[in-house]
Amino acid sequence: MTEKKAGIISAADEALLDAYLEEVPEAREMWKAIESGKQLQDHAPWRNTYSITDASARLPMFKWGIAVGIFVAVFAIYWYAYQKYGVNVAANTESIPAPPVAMLALADGTVHPLTATPATLSVGQQSLAVQAGSLSLQSAVDLPSGINTLTVPNASHYKITLADGTEIWLNAGSELKFPFSFTQPVRETFLRGEAYFRIATNANQPFVLQLPNSTVQVLGTSFHVSTKDPQHIRVSLTEGSLRMTAGSRQIVLRPGQQAIYNDSARTFDVQRFTEQEADAWRKRQFYFSSVTLAGLKTIASRHYGLHGVIDTSRAIHKLFIASPGGEPLPAGILLPAPAYPAEDSMKLLQ
Repeated sequence: MTEKKAGIISAADEALLDAYLEEVPEAREMWKAIESGKQLQDHAPWRNTYSITDASARLPMFKWGIAVGIFVAVFAIYWYAYQKYGVNVAANTESIPAPPVAMLALADGTVHPLTATPATLSVGQQSLAVQAGSLSLQSAVDLPSGINTLTVPNASHYKITLADGTEIWLNAGSELKFPFSFTQPVRETFLRGEAYFRIATNANQPFVLQLPNSTVQVLGTSFHVSTKDPQHIRVSLTEGSLRMTAGSRQIVLRPGQQAIYNDSARTFDVQRFTEQEADAWRKRQFYFSSVTLAGLKTIASRHYGLHGVIDTSRAIHKLFIASPGGEPLPAGILLPAPAYPAEDSMKLLQ
């Protein structure tokens, strides 16, 4: 509501808010009270937070009235000071920090930020063209040897094309270790986090991906990898074939299969998966088949860089799915699992 009042709300958020105002009378009353006030004169940095409150903890109407009263009182003080003294009153006068960018740490210890706009990166005697959100090493020659590290911060994505033509999309909060050129019998890389790989075919030089507690070996294929939970590593194959190894255990995947390695039990679990679910993050979408409220908080922090607060511990372990019937809903719409009554589900959603 404050973003809408300040005129900085996104179109998607405004659509969600309008739908919410249609369904929740208390929210409509609060919005009418806020909307009736005068527009703030200057933009101030807003601290983006969200709070998830259990249905039983919803505030009664008189507390909403108190909140609106405080808002009006603070605005009145601001307006009086501005009109009488020409003073701008703000809770936070610091500038909004620039969004984080991916960082490339070279084997020699130097670190280069990969800007969000086209730029040129100097590595040794070479100049590499950095595009918005992507870097290609295919045309680069005579680059330094050693293992480099590409780190993608939260609330960001990045694509890198390695020297052999392999394309890798890295999700938020991920890290990839790789050489500028592959001179060994195998093309070896290291991943921590989540990524999608499209491996360039080379039968004479297999591609080896090292993961926490396991290894993936391929010749030419496409697959998704998630190591966000190191105890349950997921590899989902979309094209070709691959072999996953953990200790003395091995498994070969076919397209449409997903391997989940349980590090505690030292076992593999193979199941079917949907491309929509595995590839949603690359399309800036979310697809939840089963996730707890605490898990949603972690996901929001990773992808948006926002701080989340869950006001009641009773809701932390409640499971959410795409919808009670299992059919996917638009990104951002979540309903509790069918185990909970429909009435309670709607209250918790609100």
